[in-house]
Amino acid sequence: MTTQPAPAGIRVEAVSKQFAHRVKGQVYAVDRVDLDVAPGELLTLLGPSGCGKTTTLRMIAGFEQPDSGRILIGERDVTRALASQRDIGMVFQSYALFPHLSVFENVAYGLRVQRRPETAIVDAVREVLALVGLGGYERQMPHQLSGGEQQRVALARAIVFRPRVLLFDEPLSNLDAKLRVQMRGEIQRLQKRLGITAIYVTHDQEEAMAISDRIAVMNKGKLVQLGTADALYRRPEDEFVAQFIGRVNLVPVRVLAASGEEVEIELWGRRLRIAGASGAIVPGPARLVLRPEMARLGPDGPFAAKIVERTYLGEKSEYRIEIGDLVLQVAGYDGDGPGHAPGSTVRLALPERGLHFLP
Repeated sequence: MTTQPAPAGIRVEAVSKQFAHRVKGQVYAVDRVDLDVAPGELLTLLGPSGCGKTTTLRMIAGFEQPDSGRILIGERDVTRALASQRDIGMVFQSYALFPHLSVFENVAYGLRVQRRPETAIVDAVREVLALVGLGGYERQMPHQLSGGEQQRVALARAIVFRPRVLLFDEPLSNLDAKLRVQMRGEIQRLQKRLGITAIYVTHDQEEAMAISDRIAVMNKGKLVQLGTADALYRRPEDEFVAQFIGRVNLVPVRVLAASGEEVEIELWGRRLRIAGASGAIVPGPARLVLRPEMARLGPDGPFAAKIVERTYLGEKSEYRIEIGDLVLQVAGYDGDGPGHAPGSTVRLALPERGLHFLP
C-alpha cells in the first residue's frame, strides 16, 4: 500500500464567524471556538442544526474565511490559505460525484488536476478502490451504484491523494438507518487503518458516540463541552449537553451535605447517601442526571412508582413512570417475564454510587 504521510494535528484558536441576517442583523455562526485535534484522532463536531458545526468545518477546510482567530494544520498557519493548499480530503453530504464520469474517473479527477503521471494515477485509483471495497467497479457509472457504494466512491476520492487531514460533512445523512450503521463502522476502521486525522460533523448523537475518539458539542455557535462519549454521557457539564446526548431525566434534589465525592441528598422525602458522585455538589438545590437505564424497577426499592406506559422493544422495555409530581423515563430489562403493566405499582431503586449532579 502507498505510504500514508504522517497525520497532522489541527488547532483552532479563538475562531469566530459572523453572517448577515435579514431580521437579526449580524449574528455569530461561530463564536470564539478553541479546538485542539491530536494527530491521528477522529474528533466529531456534534450539535443541532444551526449550532455552527458545519461553518467551523468549512473554515478548517478553507471554504469560509474566519472573521477572527487562527487555524493551524500541523505547525502551519492556514487561516488565509486556499482549500487546495491545506492538504485535506473532504467527504460531502451530497457525495458530489460527477454523473457523467465513471467510478475510476471520479476518483482520479483530483490526481489529474495535479497532473500526476498516468501510471501513478491508475495504480493509486485501483489501490484506493480496493481499500474501500470497490475493486472491479472502475467502469461503473454513479447512477448504477447504491447509496452506500456512492459513499465509498466519495471516500475513495477524498483519500486517493493521501491527505494529512480528512473532513466529513454529515456524510451518512442520505443513507437508510441500517446502511448508516454499516458505513460508520467502515469509516472508523478505514480512518484507524490509515492513521489519518479526521474531523466529522453530524447531528446524530449515536453516530458520534459510535465512531469518535472525542466529541465537541456545539450550541449557538459556541463549544460547550469537549470529551469522550463516556464523559459526555455520564458527566455532562450543563443541561443542554445532558439533554442532547442520549435520553435523560433531570430530577430536582436537595444536597444536604457534601464531602469529597460523597454526597447526602433529599429526594422524594427520603435521605440518600451517594458515593463517587460528580458535578456541581454544594449544599442547596441541584438536579440529578438520571439516565433511563440507571433506575431499577422491581419489588424492592425505597420509592413507590406507578407505571404510566410501556413500550416493548425486544431486548428491553421503555417505561414512563410517575413518581411524586414527575414522570420519568426508565429502561427495563424484563428477560423472559411479561414486564410491568401500565397502571401497576412498582418500587424504584437508584444506583448507590457514581451519580452526577448539575447546579
